[in-house]
Amino acid sequence: MQVEHVSRNFELSEFIRNYTEHKLERLKHYLREIDTAEDSVRVRVVYNYEKHRHRYRVDIDIYFNTPGGGVIHAWEESNELYSAIDFIIDEVERQLIRLKSRRIEEKRREARLESLREHTASEPSIQRAVITVEPLPVDKPISVEDARIMLEELGAFFLPFINSETGQISVIYKKKGGNYGLVTGIV
Repeated sequence: MQVEHVSRNFELSEFIRNYTEHKLERLKHYLREIDTAEDSVRVRVVYNYEKHRHRYRVDIDIYFNTPGGGVIHAWEESNELYSAIDFIIDEVERQLIRLKSRRIEEKRREARLESLREHTASEPSIQRAVITVEPLPVDKPISVEDARIMLEELGAFFLPFINSETGQISVIYKKKGGNYGLVTGIV
């Protein structure tokens, strides 16, 4: 982790730099868990003193130089510089925890999608069956009862025929329960 310290409106002592870097050490744990190499992280800490308000402001920017990239930014103001540093480190830690959970969720989502792709690729594709209907065995009109008997003799599941009662094309079919169904009025 490369740390850059920038001071505005006051002289930055070596003690403050060491204090900040010591506090930043506890963030290295989160950087490793996020799968970010510590060498690819650049931290910029800006210390600012506002004379008219007698307050210190600390800004931290963390730049991730990885393929995922990203920047974390946080700032804090306080009357004491050390408390501002403590508060800002806490805020950056919260942001890193959120980033870690988002990246873990993203990896899980990608793994689910990949397993779905593999699962669908390994499944055989659904084949559609084409049913060919032979010409009507009867070219003259027959009764429904004669069509039922003919259906049993042929061993088929359905039989189209010309209904002698209506003169229209009808279909008789065998149901799962052993009964028969009739569709009439087919044009």
